[in-house]
Amino acid sequence: MLVAARKTVLKDALRSTVAGLSQATVKKEVGEFVPDEAQKLLASVGIRDEEVFPIPSVLREKPTLVGYYRLLLGTSQKQFYGSGSGLGPFKAMEERGVLTAKAEAGLDDFCREMAAAMTALIEQISPRVTERDLDELP
Repeated sequence: MLVAARKTVLKDALRSTVAGLSQATVKKEVGEFVPDEAQKLLASVGIRDEEVFPIPSVLREKPTLVGYYRLLLGTSQKQFYGSGSGLGPFKAMEERGVLTAKAEAGLDDFCREMAAAMTALIEQISPRVTERDLDELP
C-alpha cells in the first residue's frame, strides 16, 4: 500500500507530476494562488510552493494528489469530504483519479480555499518550517 501511495498521493507523485508540467504555468499559478508571504517563507527555507499549496495544473495532471494536500492538513477523508464540507465533488479525484466536470468547475475555488488553510498551517509552524515538517505531516 505504501508503494502504491507513493505513486498516487505522496511526495514522489507530486514531484514527478510537477517535473512533467510547464514551469511557466506552475510559476504563473503559484503567483495567482499562493499568498506572497507564504511564498517568501517557503523560499527562505528552500521548499517549493507546490509542495505545500495545490495549484490547478498539478491537480488536473494528477487528480489523486488532492489526497496529498488533504494529508498535509491532517484531515481524514470522512471529515474532509463529509456532508457540509462542500468538498464532495473532489473525492473522485483522490479515490479514482477522475476530474469530473463539477470538480473542474470548482477547482480554482478549491485551490484558493486550500491555500488559506495551508497558509494558516504554515504560519503555525513558522518561522522554522522545514522539509522534514512537510514529510512528517501526512
